[in-house]
Amino acid sequence: MAADLLYSSYILDGVPMPLSPARMLRECTAQPPLEPDGDPETLADEHLDHNPDHFPFEESAIPEYAVAVEELRRTRTLPLPFSGPYSASKVAQALLDVVWYNGHFRLGDLTLKADWKWNQKEIGHAAAFYESVEATCNYIDALGVRLEKYSLTTGTPSVAFKAGTVLEEDDAQQEEDDLFRDTPYRTANPRLSRRRKAPATFQPEASDWIIYIPFDTCDYRLGGSTLAQAVGATPATPADVSDADYFMDCYEVLRELVEDGVVKAGVTVGDGGLMTALRALASGGTGADVSIREISKAHGGELPVRVLFSEVPSVVIQIADIDYDYVDAELILQDVVYFPIGHPTPGHPEVKLTNRIEIPQILESLLNTLEGED
Repeated sequence: MAADLLYSSYILDGVPMPLSPARMLRECTAQPPLEPDGDPETLADEHLDHNPDHFPFEESAIPEYAVAVEELRRTRTLPLPFSGPYSASKVAQALLDVVWYNGHFRLGDLTLKADWKWNQKEIGHAAAFYESVEATCNYIDALGVRLEKYSLTTGTPSVAFKAGTVLEEDDAQQEEDDLFRDTPYRTANPRLSRRRKAPATFQPEASDWIIYIPFDTCDYRLGGSTLAQAVGATPATPADVSDADYFMDCYEVLRELVEDGVVKAGVTVGDGGLMTALRALASGGTGADVSIREISKAHGGELPVRVLFSEVPSVVIQIADIDYDYVDAELILQDVVYFPIGHPTPGHPEVKLTNRIEIPQILESLLNTLEGED
């Protein structure tokens, strides 16, 4: 059954598809798999009908939404009607998950392993698989990243990605002493240690800044999100993760900040969105006072629930107040939009949403120019 999904020709909604999933994967895989014996079959399927509703997401229910998302986050199922955007977002999350680690690498040094589980028992499953593979291949090709290998087995539809380099070190001390650390050739032999350079919880310093950096220019939408699944809603539109060029610009500058030790703490914004990421950072005992007002303003007055729970690939970092000007200059140099959203609260582990925080005057002027330019 898995081989049928992989190697078959597809007719979706009556339209023949130009490539099989295996052919698409072969174009972006470092070591292409062998073709099966015999002629491939033809799979005819149609996309799932999606009946969007107008679920009344309420700002007052944000605390309850946060709890519901946390309970579901690790057991959520793949949203079949949005398998393409979901798969692209999972690629982005996998690449961001390694940005926090020790090592000498850049985005172009990374490879991905992909693991699909799927079946074709029901209408729409084969079409969703095709869209998942297509979105994955298009996005990683635009990012300049290669698939090291992939697998497809029979099971409940899901897809997972893991990023790495050809050589991964386990000895962090050896990395720190490496001869090439401060030379222009430090990625000639890229290395990645699975030990974090930046902690995953807030550090107890009230004067530090918490910075939010979205890695895509797409709108904040809830279709296919963990929140939508948690409350049984069916929004019409997902977060359309597709701006690979912008992702690469963001990744370059963030990786340098992490490697240079400027980032004091940081996490990937993935399943569950920004609110879930903030709660994870607060799990060490230091919480945060946070305002999303400027994010909402910069996106035409976007709803707070969408900003907090849409799963746009992003990061949240903590930096020292003394490093703020340096980080500001580095991000602006790469045309990366960022938002200072608050400060840690030592001794208070909760994440508190406030209406507004004081931000530097120059940055506030910049943010005001972005309002309405979504």
